[in-house]
Amino acid sequence: MVQTEYNRILIICIDRDADILQKVGEEGPILGRDEVMDIAVRLGLADPTDTDTNTLFESLKLYDSFEKEGKDVEVVTLIGSPDVGITSDMEISRQLTEILGIWKADGAVVVTDGAEDEFILPIIQSKLDVISLRRVIVRQSERLESTYYMIKEFLLDLVNDPKLSRLIIGLPGIAAVLYVLFPQHGWRLIIGVLGVFLVIKGFALEDPIQKGIDEFKSSFIAGKISFFTYVVSALLGIVGVWAGYNEVLLGDSYTNLLDATPYFIAGAIDLLAYAAIVALIGKSIDAISEGQSIWKYVSLTVFTVAMWLILDAVSQFLLGQIDDIKFAVSVVIGLTLSILLYASIKFIGGSTKLTASD
Repeated sequence: MVQTEYNRILIICIDRDADILQKVGEEGPILGRDEVMDIAVRLGLADPTDTDTNTLFESLKLYDSFEKEGKDVEVVTLIGSPDVGITSDMEISRQLTEILGIWKADGAVVVTDGAEDEFILPIIQSKLDVISLRRVIVRQSERLESTYYMIKEFLLDLVNDPKLSRLIIGLPGIAAVLYVLFPQHGWRLIIGVLGVFLVIKGFALEDPIQKGIDEFKSSFIAGKISFFTYVVSALLGIVGVWAGYNEVLLGDSYTNLLDATPYFIAGAIDLLAYAAIVALIGKSIDAISEGQSIWKYVSLTVFTVAMWLILDAVSQFLLGQIDDIKFAVSVVIGLTLSILLYASIKFIGGSTKLTASD
């Protein structure tokens, strides 16, 4: 393998986050040994703890070493931007192009003070060969700095990734708020919220819930009547759940969850049914105003009424509030409505397919 001979070597000192600009007031690029020496001294006086001072002096040391070997060498400091990322990297690329137009180089020795500055290495490699990378860092803090950047990257991913932020930031935030608002029952509420979260994840309910949220937003933006009925429906649903919970607390003849279920249904079923019907009425009104069919919403309303009759009858029968005849009549009516609804859906669906095929 033929070894490449580098006669014109450019020593590049990198200040990606523009500490020199902020603390000394000098913009890049800074070309020449005397100019870099001046900046190094001024930066050291402005902030003796800044690690960029070390990189500046290291680049000067390398310059002197290559000069003693008879190499044609030059040293330059490239200064990025306080907005570290695309902005700073574009600025460094611009400055490097400017320097290469002034002083042609065969290869480069890059001097940095840590892992973050080394992100711009591909930019330099795209313009000229990189002979060596010299990383200047206080020995006893090298692991600490690496750990710092690992934590920094993790926190950035945590903030920018919605799924991670909801899980790691959102849930603890909700738990903290619940504990402050309800100190006596805070842990029970926190466990309840965690249980709801696990149910949503376990049964893959994210998409249906997201569709519901999107529907609510779109109805608000479009000014549809369904937005207001959704709000009323949500309030009725919350009150219904609360009424069912209070009914469970008032009941004194249950010993487990199965025995408590009829109390909850009896207390909540009416308001929950009203909530569903109100929401469907709003959707029906929107469908009429848009010239669409309301058959789907009528079907869902009938189904809601059927389930309302059946569940209410079952809960009252289990609590001993109705006799066998009333229970049987309510269940039969509910089942009849469900069967008629199923038959009508099959009939209309078949007619629609027949019409389409014709």
